[in-house]
Amino acid sequence: MSEDDVVQYLSQKPDFFSRHTDLLESLTLPHPVNGKVISLLEYQVNLLRKTTADYRSQFERLVDVARDNESTMQKSRRLVLAGLTCSSLDDLAVVIDDMVRDDFEVSHHALILYGEFPDSAIRTHQLVEDDAFLSHAAGFSDCFCGVLPANEMNYLFADGASSIESVAVLPLLSRAGGEIKRCGVLVLGAESKSAFDKEKGALFLQYVADLLSAILLRLLP
Repeated sequence: MSEDDVVQYLSQKPDFFSRHTDLLESLTLPHPVNGKVISLLEYQVNLLRKTTADYRSQFERLVDVARDNESTMQKSRRLVLAGLTCSSLDDLAVVIDDMVRDDFEVSHHALILYGEFPDSAIRTHQLVEDDAFLSHAAGFSDCFCGVLPANEMNYLFADGASSIESVAVLPLLSRAGGEIKRCGVLVLGAESKSAFDKEKGALFLQYVADLLSAILLRLLP
């Protein structure tokens, strides 16, 4: 009789060991950690403990994901509702100030629109080829996390640039007709390298950038 035959027989007779308890007590197996010989019952207990720990860990991860998703939903809801109340570019600036303070909890941000908007207090910038001030920040069509060149940091954040360790660049774009038109940029600055780590990804930031772009396009003259 081969091992496969034994396995097949036992799988078809799940009550075999309950009818032969003396055999069950005499079986020994190596401990899964230290290799020492233990009884089958102790081996099963150890396996159950490990399985329980694995399930608990998976459950805790699912709970964390659910909490993150709920937080993301609440932030998105607040932004959408606030955006619906905006009737001017300056209203949008206030919404962004609140969002940066309450949702992102970062100490620095710079909102810049491209072009001239004399009726708004929002900072503006004229884009030119080989821009000496915003060539990197203005060049992104998707969100970027990491660091920017020193000259752009100084232009964006002035005296506060030296304390910023990482940034998130949220391009404000129009994609009408499949053509990308750059309307502005929101740059978030944090005093921690890990706050906007490029390895973390930027899915939520991209979602926020798309929402802000939609609100902005509605308000542009």
